[in-house]
Amino acid sequence: MKSKAKSTTQKRPGRVQRRKDMLGIVYEVISESGIDGASMRQIAERAQVSTGTINYHFGNKQKLIMAALQAAYETPSEQEPSSSPLAQLKVFAFSHIFRSTNDRFWRFWVNYAAAGTRNNELRKHQNRRFEKQLGFWRKLIESAIKAGELPAELQAHRAAEHLLIFVHGLVMRQILRPDADNRSHCESLLTDYFEVLEQAQSGADRKSPRLPARMMSEIN
Repeated sequence: MKSKAKSTTQKRPGRVQRRKDMLGIVYEVISESGIDGASMRQIAERAQVSTGTINYHFGNKQKLIMAALQAAYETPSEQEPSSSPLAQLKVFAFSHIFRSTNDRFWRFWVNYAAAGTRNNELRKHQNRRFEKQLGFWRKLIESAIKAGELPAELQAHRAAEHLLIFVHGLVMRQILRPDADNRSHCESLLTDYFEVLEQAQSGADRKSPRLPARMMSEIN
């Protein structure tokens, strides 16, 4: 019995890695073809596995796509367990800045959101992920306030929601203008946002972050 358990344990990492590799292919294929245009056969061929293997791991196309979104919300590998709450929050926020012109995950994410307008299950799933992410960011902000990294009067839930919506807006801006200059500009806007968030303000002004005048003029 012990040898059997040991054998199962040894095989597990390979299975986990195979699932991870297949999900990476999902981001790639859907970023290129969209959800409606992507087929299980196309994903299987790109992953160099059979459609039966994908069905074994995920069940069907919709469950595969939902698993891909779920996996994308895992803690980024760059995060250090010992880092401060504010540092952790920045890791998550700045992961919304593209690494390249064609960031395959964020193109997948936009396609997922679009498909959710036609598919109730996908929409509900993405809304659940948003709420879970919002709750986690709120906890990080609450911890940052307790640690003295953010103003004491900051409303954690409101600040988390503002920040999450702001970074999603940056994603759309990078999708529409997928060039290095715009990525750098979006990163600068997010840096400005955190600078304002960390500033000590008084009274009602501290309840939610205000954008710098330069950013407001650009929006107008």
